Amino acid sequence: MRKTIRDVLLIGLDGAMHSFIKKYYDLDLLPNIGKLIENGVFGEALPCPPTDTPTNWTTIATGATTATHGVTSFYIHIPGEPYELGQKLRSRGQLSKYCKAEYIWNKADQHGIPSLVLNYPAGWPGKMENGYVCLYSWPMPESTPRILDSSREYTINFSKDEGSINLMVNVIDKFVENSAYIKLVLDRSETSYVLYTFVEGKRINIRKDGWSDWISIKVNIRASEGQRISIKEGLTKCLFKLKLLDITENYIKIMRSEVITSSGWIDPTGFEEELVRNTHYIGEEDILIKPSEKLEYDIFGEEAKYLVSSRVEAHRLTRIASFFKKKIGWRLCYLHYHLMDGVNHRFLGYLDPSFPYYNEEKAEYVEKYFLEAYRIIDEFIGLMLRSVATPETLVILVSDHAAVPAWRVINIRKILMDEGLLRYKKTNDTCLVDWSKTSVFPWIEPLMMWINLKGRDPQGIIDKEDYEDLRNKVSDILYNLRDPDTGKRIFTMITTREESVNIGLGDERTGDIVYFLNPPYTIWHGPIEDLHTYMATKEHLEEWLVKDQSRITGIHGYYLPNVKVKDFLNSSMFIINGPGIKRGITLKKMIRLIDIAPTISYLLGIRPPENSEGRILYEIME
Repeated sequence: MRKTIRDVLLIGLDGAMHSFIKKYYDLDLLPNIGKLIENGVFGEALPCPPTDTPTNWTTIATGATTATHGVTSFYIHIPGEPYELGQKLRSRGQLSKYCKAEYIWNKADQHGIPSLVLNYPAGWPGKMENGYVCLYSWPMPESTPRILDSSREYTINFSKDEGSINLMVNVIDKFVENSAYIKLVLDRSETSYVLYTFVEGKRINIRKDGWSDWISIKVNIRASEGQRISIKEGLTKCLFKLKLLDITENYIKIMRSEVITSSGWIDPTGFEEELVRNTHYIGEEDILIKPSEKLEYDIFGEEAKYLVSSRVEAHRLTRIASFFKKKIGWRLCYLHYHLMDGVNHRFLGYLDPSFPYYNEEKAEYVEKYFLEAYRIIDEFIGLMLRSVATPETLVILVSDHAAVPAWRVINIRKILMDEGLLRYKKTNDTCLVDWSKTSVFPWIEPLMMWINLKGRDPQGIIDKEDYEDLRNKVSDILYNLRDPDTGKRIFTMITTREESVNIGLGDERTGDIVYFLNPPYTIWHGPIEDLHTYMATKEHLEEWLVKDQSRITGIHGYYLPNVKVKDFLNSSMFIINGPGIKRGITLKKMIRLIDIAPTISYLLGIRPPENSEGRILYEIME
C-alpha cells in the first residue's frame, strides 16, 4: 500500500474549526473540501498545550509534545537567561536552532526525499540538501523581510512647462535606513504623454493598461524601533512594479506594487528573484487586488481588504508550490495558510449571544464573513489540488487549533501586585519590573508563573527552602480568584512543572506553575504590551481586575486543548485523503497532532523523526 503514495501534501489551515467545516460541508458550500471528506477521513485532533501557533505547527512537523520539542509558545524562557530577554525575542522558537526535536523534512532529507516547507511557522532555516524552506507572509526571525513596503499610490504635481520632466518618487521607507528614490521621465507633446524609467540601461515603460516590468533597486535594511521580531539587516536588492493610474497637464498618479526583497527568505538562498518574477503579479491578481464594490459584511471597513489580500496570497502560494514542484520535484510539502486565525481573533465573539456587544444584525453579517473566508479556503484547496496533486498524492488538511469566544480581560499583573509578589518601578517613561522586590513573574504566552529563584535566575531573590511554599501560595491565589461581577472562577487547571508532564509539558522551559483560563476570560486584547510583563503600561497599573472588550473576541492559547463553548471548539480539524486511505469515514475519537508526522513517515516508507512520540494511525488505512 505504501508504494502507491508518491508524495505528501500537508496544507495547514491556521485556526480552522471542525464545527464550521462540518456545518458548511453539510450545506454543500465547500465543494473541494467536500470531495476530500467524501473520499477520505474527517475528524478532530487534539493539540498540545499551549494551543497556539508555534507550538502546534512544530508538533505537527515533529510528532513531539511541547516538552520534547521545547517550543512553548511565541515566547520561550530558557533557564539562566534574564526573564525580559525571552519576551524581547518574540517567535524565536520558530527557529530550527531552538527546537529540540527533529523535523520530518530533515528526516526525509536523509532519505533523499526532496521537501518544500512553505510559509510555515517553524523550522527556519531548514538546513536541507534536497529541499527548501520558503517564507512568505508569516514573519520569521533572523530572515530578510520579504516585503519591505506594501503597495501604495502616489500623486505628483508638476508645472505646465513644455518638454520632458524628470520626476523623483520615494518608493520605500519601512525597514530601510535611508529613503530610496527612483527617477521617472515624463515626455509629453500636445497630444500624448509617455512615462518611463531606466533600470541598468533598460527602458521600462509605465502604462495604464497593466503593470510595468520589474524595477530593481538596492536598499540598506535596518531594524526599526519597536519591531516585534529580529530581522536580517544589510544591503539588499529589491523589486517592484509601477502602474499609471491617471495623468493630466498638472499631475500624475501612479500605483507602486509591494517592494519585495530578492534574497534572505528562502533556504538555501539564491533564487528568490526568479521565484518572484514567476509567481507575483500574474494574470488574475489585478482582479483580486481590489473588490469591485463594498461587501455587505464589511462592518468595520477592513474585512473586505483582508479577504482580498488572503485570496491573492492563496493564488501566490499555489504558484510557489508549483514552481518548486517543477524545480525540485518535491515529494513532501508542508504549507501554512493563516486566514482563519485572524478572522477568529477579530470576530468569533460576535457569533455568541453571550457576548456583551452582541446584536443579531451584526451577527448575521459576521456569519457571512466567516462563510466567505471558508469559501476562500475551499478555493485555495481546489487550486492546490489541480496544480500540484496527482492520484498518487496523500493530501492532509489540518489546523493547529481553533478558538472559542473571549472578551473578558483580566489584569494578571494586578493579581500578583495586590499580593506583594510583583513590583514595578518607573524608569524614564516606562515602568519596568523591580527584580529586587519581585518574587513571582507572570508569563503570558504560554500562561506560566516563574518563581524568581536564587541560584537559577540572574536576579533571583527567593531561597530554595521557600520555593514550594510560594508555589502553593500562588496556586491557591489563582484557583480561588473569582470574577467580582459574576462570581465565576477565572482560572481552571493549575499545575506545577512536575505535574504538567501529564499534559506534555514539564521540561526546563516550562514555568514553575502552569495555568489555564476559563472562557471567556483572556489576557491579550490587542496591544503587544499585554504580553510583555517585564514592563507595564498605565492601563496595567490601574485599579481594575476584569473588564469587557470587543477588539479581540476569539482566543485559543489560554485554554485547554479540548475546551468547547457551545458549537465553538478549541481542538484542531483533520482531513486525510489519498491512496490506501479509507473513504467516507468520520472519526469517532480524536486523534492527536503528534500522530501526524509518524503516520506520514510510515506512508512514505521512512523512519519517523527522532523524538517523535505519536502513533501511526492504522485505523484510517484500508
